[in-house]
Amino acid sequence: MIDPRVLDVTGFDRPVESRAGAESGDLHVLRLTLELQLDALLFTLGAAAHAQAAGEGDDDRGPIPWQRWLTEDLQLARALAAVLLEGDVSAVPGLGGGMADVGADTSLDNLADHYASMERLLADALTHRGSGRWRLPAVEALSRCRIRLAEVHELRRRMIVTEAVVFRPFLPGELLG
Repeated sequence: MIDPRVLDVTGFDRPVESRAGAESGDLHVLRLTLELQLDALLFTLGAAAHAQAAGEGDDDRGPIPWQRWLTEDLQLARALAAVLLEGDVSAVPGLGGGMADVGADTSLDNLADHYASMERLLADALTHRGSGRWRLPAVEALSRCRIRLAEVHELRRRMIVTEAVVFRPFLPGELLG
C-alpha cells in the first residue's frame, strides 16, 4: 500500500508529449493567471480612480502610468481569455458565463442584459436620490450605458438579419405576407 504522505512524481519523468493531460494542466494555470490578471486590473482601476479623486497625478517619485497599465492589463486579460477559449477550457464566470464555447450572439445577448440592468439601476438612482458628487459620474455612466446598449442591440439585429438571409434564404413572395 502506498503511503499517502509520499508524493508520486514518476508521472513527471516522462516527456511532456506523453504526459496525460499536460495541456489541460497548462490551460488551468492560464485560467488561474487570468483570474489574477483580472484582480490586478481591478486593483489598478481602483488605484487610478483614487488618484484621480484625490487629484494626484504624480507621487514623489514621478508619474504613475495608470492609464498605460490599465490598457496593458486589459490587453493581457483579453489574450489569456482567447487562449482559454481556443483550448475549450471554461473561462472565469464573468467571461461568457463560464461556458467555453460562447458565440458572438450569446455574448451580445449577455451584454444587452447587463447593460439593461445597469441602465435601470442608474436611472433609478438618479431619479430617487438626492444630490452629491456621485451624480455627474452617474449621469455620464448612464449616457455611456445607453449608447453601448443601443450599439449592442443594433449589432444583434444585424446578426439576426444576416443569419436569416445566409442560412435560410426566403422563398419568392414569402415576405409579402
